[in-house]
Amino acid sequence: MTNTSDTGKAPRALYELDEHEAAALARLADRYADDLPAIQRRDLVRVPAVVHAVIRHQARRLLPSFLLVPPAEEPEDRAEDVADALSLLEAAHEDLDGLEAALLLAARQPGTRTGKPLLTFRQIAAAIGAESEQAAQGRYRRKVGNLNGSDSGNDGTP
Repeated sequence: MTNTSDTGKAPRALYELDEHEAAALARLADRYADDLPAIQRRDLVRVPAVVHAVIRHQARRLLPSFLLVPPAEEPEDRAEDVADALSLLEAAHEDLDGLEAALLLAARQPGTRTGKPLLTFRQIAAAIGAESEQAAQGRYRRKVGNLNGSDSGNDGTP
């Protein structure tokens, strides 16, 4: 998957961060490692998880009255973290697009027992909130590529 948006930037490979984004991700991963123990246990730090940690911190700062247990100390303002997280949103979108494509592809792969796709387009539509099987097929085409004969929806699955 590559970025095909009309932002004027050249397309880049999935998960590839430029120098600024990589530095921002490293800063945020270091700062929020205590909030996200998964960061400490894994070699790969997912952009959406780190962005989520920043959002959680900002929510604690901005909405203290909604917390069930007030924080021991007032969370500090971290403008640079918010800027870094914003700079990573495009990478987060690409990361999630790649995950969606992989899941859609997996959904249409033949099962080992039945030889039929794991999910029908009707089931995919329900899972992704699409209005119809045709909408799910269109999303599959955009994310994965053209449908082949077994992905035409005429696979004998309900």
